[in-house]
Amino acid sequence: MNIQLHKITPELEQECTQLSVSAGQLDLVASNADSLVHAVNEPTSVPYGIFNEEEMVGFVLFDNERYTDGYYWILRFMIDGRFQGKGYGRSAIKEVIKMLRTREDCTQIRVSHIPHNLTANKLYKDVGFIDTGELEDNGDIILGYSM
Repeated sequence: MNIQLHKITPELEQECTQLSVSAGQLDLVASNADSLVHAVNEPTSVPYGIFNEEEMVGFVLFDNERYTDGYYWILRFMIDGRFQGKGYGRSAIKEVIKMLRTREDCTQIRVSHIPHNLTANKLYKDVGFIDTGELEDNGDIILGYSM
């Protein structure tokens, strides 16, 4: 396994939008097409394809600047259903942490997820995120990773 993050360029957009979680997970994450629109409208966030070797296996959208609350946020994260259960998600989150660790002003990375998404909760906690005890306005659970 050789997980790398590559910025989504116009040439990679179609490949990115063809990725999807498994049918039973569609209510847990936004589509990659919606996430790319979000990235256009939110210039502080940057979309990345998650690659194993030369193949795109997932997608992540995270801040390129610190939010006014003092944190960097992972806004969207998904691994295509065909590639789940192979460790790509864990490796990709570690790559995000590695990238954000280089930011002097990054003291904590935050991520949120729907309360019944136990798989995401376990994944994030396995790489060192902890419950903050806070919830998003929509009820999503907020986890934090201190640098």
